[in-house]
Amino acid sequence: MKQQLLHLSERLRASFWLVPAVMMASAILLAHGLLSLDQMLDIKHLPGFRWLELRDRESARALLSTIAGSTITVAGTVFSITTVALTLAANQFGPHLVRNFIRDRGTQISLGIFLSTFVYALMVMRGIQAGKGSGENQSLAVSMAILLALIAIAYLIYFIHNVAQSIQVDNITFNINREFRQALAQIYPTEESRDPRNTRSDPRDLNLGDNCLHVPTQQGGYVQLIDREKLLRWAERNNCCVKLECHPGTYLNHWSCMARIFEPPREKDTEEIAAAIRGAITIGSQPTAEQDIIFSIRQLAQIAVRALSPGVNDPFTAYSCIDRLIDGIGVVLQRPPLPNCFHDDNQRLRLVTTELDFADVLAAALDEIREYGRQSAVVMHHLLDALYELAEICNREADKRAFKHCLERLAEDCENQIDDKFDIAAITRKIAEVRNRLS
Repeated sequence: MKQQLLHLSERLRASFWLVPAVMMASAILLAHGLLSLDQMLDIKHLPGFRWLELRDRESARALLSTIAGSTITVAGTVFSITTVALTLAANQFGPHLVRNFIRDRGTQISLGIFLSTFVYALMVMRGIQAGKGSGENQSLAVSMAILLALIAIAYLIYFIHNVAQSIQVDNITFNINREFRQALAQIYPTEESRDPRNTRSDPRDLNLGDNCLHVPTQQGGYVQLIDREKLLRWAERNNCCVKLECHPGTYLNHWSCMARIFEPPREKDTEEIAAAIRGAITIGSQPTAEQDIIFSIRQLAQIAVRALSPGVNDPFTAYSCIDRLIDGIGVVLQRPPLPNCFHDDNQRLRLVTTELDFADVLAAALDEIREYGRQSAVVMHHLLDALYELAEICNREADKRAFKHCLERLAEDCENQIDDKFDIAAITRKIAEVRNRLS
């Protein structure tokens, strides 16, 4: 349930309408509340508040009309600037980066401020129009409209600053890396928080039995969330073992097998069992970063690849992406390997998951950069410098084998693609230094 709630909160955060909708609803409630308060209080008899007193109802309507008209005009400008920023991000950094701009709280709040001020001014103007007599009975409500207009002006300045900052590549890579690190902190447990019941084993060495039930997907899409706790409880209740054939980020066809049930319960039919498994696996139209660290890795790799294209030729952007990637990969090296065998309290195997290892993470991070940057000696120099720093914390033998395989491919690419003999000599020397540090 906790994972489902977190997934729902991430989906709501990625929606562009939620924050403005909440702020507009709050503006409606605030307008009704202040209009009611104005009816109960006589501001002329409140010491220190007489300066808020209105002269007449028509001037209050004119003021509110000006505020409403100007704020809805600026809201349209804000929307246009946001659309331009999204188009720029999609063209320059890749379509996957649009999601990060939509999730930006500053943009959502800025749009919400202008729309809520417009809605508030309309509601108060309606209340004044419905009232009789002078405008004195709406002094607090109209004064709040002026305050909201001043806040909207301040947020306009902030919005322009925020857009200018958000399209800078250093800030983009920093935000992606921060999301990457957050996902790593949730997915990769520390040694202290690791559950001793969960272990890591080669699935080929597990004897799960011969009686097996295949659970088909029924719909194509990306695996966004796997509720392991829910699967574990279900397997324990039904005295069986669930083996997942996918991990977060996997694309499943509508005919794919998402899981296998070993020793399935005989008292339940096949469709009931399949529905229980599908209820713990969320499939959507696009991958998400909640449980899929490869998603954030590919975002950074995509920016680097576009920067290395002949039309852009921006190695400095590639440097920034490489630094962020190596920083995140270092967390993977310093954490224990992800467990894939989950047991109950009686030490009976109930769930076997498909987990990525260091070789998968390293390949996802560097394969595309190596492919499109192997003709650039300066990019290879920077990449090897980063790998030299990473080699210091590579201690497990399996991780070292993946690291050495990556170095072999780098050496082969540089030898075949780089013509300058001085660059080849320098790159060969750096590769030797990285290998020595691994040893």
